[in-house]
Amino acid sequence: MKRVPFKISARTAKLIGRENFSNPEGAIIELVKNSYDADAKECLVIFDISFESIPETLSLQDFKKYSKENPFVKTSYKLKAKSYVLHESQNQIKLDNLRNFFFGYNSIYIVDNGHGMTADIVENQWMEIGTGNKEDNYMSEDGRVKTGAKGIGRFALDRLGFLSEMWTIPKEGNKTIGTYWNMNWRQFDNAKGSLGDVTAGQEDLRLDLKQFLKLQFKSKIRLLNKLNEIDFSSGTVIKISSLKDSWLESNQDSVYKSLEALVPPKELAIPFKVFFYSLQNLKLFGDIETAFFNDYDYKVDASFDSKKFIVSLTIIRNELDLKEVRTKYAYLFKNTKAPYDLKTITNKKFDVSKTAFELLKWEKNRNNSLLLKNIGDFSFSFYYLKNTNQKDYPYKIFNSTERQQVLKKFGGIKIYRDSFRVRPYGDLGNDWLKLGDRSAQSPAGAGQRIGDWRVGPNQIAGSVKISRVANPNLSDKSDRGALVENESFTLLKTIITDIINVFEIDRSVILNPFYLDAKEKEKKIREKEIRVEAEKLADKIIKQRAKVESKIYGNKIDLFKESKERQEKESYQKIIEEGFQNIEKRDDDDAEIAQVRTLASLGLIVSSFAHELKEVKNNVDDINDLEKIYAKVVVDENKKQQIYKDGINIIESLKIDSKRIAHWVDYSLTAIKKDKRKRNSLKFDTFFNSLGKQWEKVLSDRDISLTFKNNIVKPYLFRAFEMDMSTIFSNLISNSIDSFNNLKRLRERKININVILIRNNIEITYSDTGTGLPKVFQKNKDEIFLPFTTSKKDKDGNDIGTGLGMYLVKNVVSDNNGLIELIDAQIGFKLKIKFPIRNK
Repeated sequence: MKRVPFKISARTAKLIGRENFSNPEGAIIELVKNSYDADAKECLVIFDISFESIPETLSLQDFKKYSKENPFVKTSYKLKAKSYVLHESQNQIKLDNLRNFFFGYNSIYIVDNGHGMTADIVENQWMEIGTGNKEDNYMSEDGRVKTGAKGIGRFALDRLGFLSEMWTIPKEGNKTIGTYWNMNWRQFDNAKGSLGDVTAGQEDLRLDLKQFLKLQFKSKIRLLNKLNEIDFSSGTVIKISSLKDSWLESNQDSVYKSLEALVPPKELAIPFKVFFYSLQNLKLFGDIETAFFNDYDYKVDASFDSKKFIVSLTIIRNELDLKEVRTKYAYLFKNTKAPYDLKTITNKKFDVSKTAFELLKWEKNRNNSLLLKNIGDFSFSFYYLKNTNQKDYPYKIFNSTERQQVLKKFGGIKIYRDSFRVRPYGDLGNDWLKLGDRSAQSPAGAGQRIGDWRVGPNQIAGSVKISRVANPNLSDKSDRGALVENESFTLLKTIITDIINVFEIDRSVILNPFYLDAKEKEKKIREKEIRVEAEKLADKIIKQRAKVESKIYGNKIDLFKESKERQEKESYQKIIEEGFQNIEKRDDDDAEIAQVRTLASLGLIVSSFAHELKEVKNNVDDINDLEKIYAKVVVDENKKQQIYKDGINIIESLKIDSKRIAHWVDYSLTAIKKDKRKRNSLKFDTFFNSLGKQWEKVLSDRDISLTFKNNIVKPYLFRAFEMDMSTIFSNLISNSIDSFNNLKRLRERKININVILIRNNIEITYSDTGTGLPKVFQKNKDEIFLPFTTSKKDKDGNDIGTGLGMYLVKNVVSDNNGLIELIDAQIGFKLKIKFPIRNK
């Protein structure tokens, strides 16, 4: 059997190349990247657009002039009429001909002072489609990681125009001998032609690049001045003619903005500058400006070491007016520890290091280690910029207009591979990290509650820096439009989001003392106002009553009158003050409504669902009737056990499931009863006995014992919402059940709750014999109380817990003026809760 080789047509090769450049903007960016790979220090993109669009009219004289000047214009495009007028009725072929004719005068230059190419490189690498040169030799001579690897970048020339010319002079060798190359891309349109039939012109020539460029642009003073500043001892000039696209000023502006986003940020300190010129208006564009922030509230630099699994962070705080902090608020940080002490705040900058397992709240195991290793080393830096001036805290004043403009231009988290942008990440409206969703889920203001605040996508600007060498799993999609959405990319997003969360927590911890201080000052001011108002009202009441008594009893002498009036006035004043304060509390409660609404909506859903389940509960009682019918049909006991054993097992299983449904229906309905939503005097022995009954079925099914020990004999008064207490201990029990499910060795499954009265505090100790506090929280235990923080993960390391359970526990305890403390335990988990009481 003979072997038959595949044949590749020229047209097929062209189609493969075209798929990588869906728009002309991307083609220009590809050519600029080639300049970077050639170690160029400067790259110029020059547009020479004689016709932005097809002119509606043209005289015969002008037509002849353009026909004569353009060597590429075919005679078939010429018009025979004395003049022509473009009408909408003209057929498409005629329009295409006119388009090709006029756009034949438009051209684009890509100029750089890189290492250039020898004639041999042009012939054997530049002319080889799909060459693996950059994949094998991925480092440039100057140590840059080359951005290209597929060997089809030269098709960018075809995407832009029909004709291409190149002048290049290499860094090494004879500095006066260069190579000229030209190509007519229409050759690829021959449906019958093979790839081998396509040829390009190439010849050696004497070449002085700077002089050559000066002759090309001899009348363009501004451009000539720039050319004089650049060393062109080596480099490449590419000219694309007979352009295929209409290049209006708005289209050119789009390219300019894309290059702004593409070029490496100044902070990377990469010696590569790009300039953009339009010959028809040299003042229009110019130097490509890159992102640079010298006015910001926070800056975070982070790097990930995939071998050591370490995330290193440097945090710079630049938000507060330090002079005002030191002179007016130093007392707030008297007992705080680093990095939240006054010294660190004054220094602005501090370093912190975490393992990736601590950051992600992951268990350290072989699978998770492999996932982290596969992502590779990367770095991430970002700036936080408030875009409006606020007076809540001692913030520094800034120019909000300038910040808004900077954020509009350079905002968003962008990805740079080997110093060049990967689109569309960080483009306007591209919130690939879902920061907007996170912010909407937690709309609290900074400082109100530690860990609640989330940064918005319009307040942050940053860059993720990856490399095709260090991060091979973060690869491009086939169309180069984005990264492949694989396991490594998903993990990259998670790590970046968690790094941002470190900043969010830091900011809320720093601002929380100011928030609490402001609330306390407001409270004192309001108390003083209430006291003054209450005194006035009490005095008015006393005087009014004195008038009435005077009319009734006359001027009878009362030796104790003054003392009684003073006592009565104090009594009235106290009652009035309490009345005012109760009204104030209602106003404070309104501030919490926004956060409670989501939970309230969930409660309504549970309520509705529970009522539906109640009907199901009634229906499942019919299983008992089914058992009776089954007993009548199958009377013979031997047959039941031998022949109909499966039927008996199914009925038993249904009975067990019906009991479970009945339990959860009762629990759901009980949890939302009205009496649980009222603040009443609460006895913990009664509460815990009721709680035990609610959880009895669930715990017994899992061989878990719940023991409650009450050590209080003295009467006490503790007022609270029973629903609040249910929130605390239902979440704790739920966590214990999950902990028991994760046990890898046999042991008794116990939950113990002990209550004792010490001085004026009720102390409740809760403990279990489960797996204990997850290892990821051992270093900083209080992180377990932060919102959306969970150690419950699926097999791929994604969060499956809400991260709200312990957060709600802490908040409910705090709202009831209590304290919660995690206690070290030899086995399992343990914590202590203290609630203040009033003596009867």
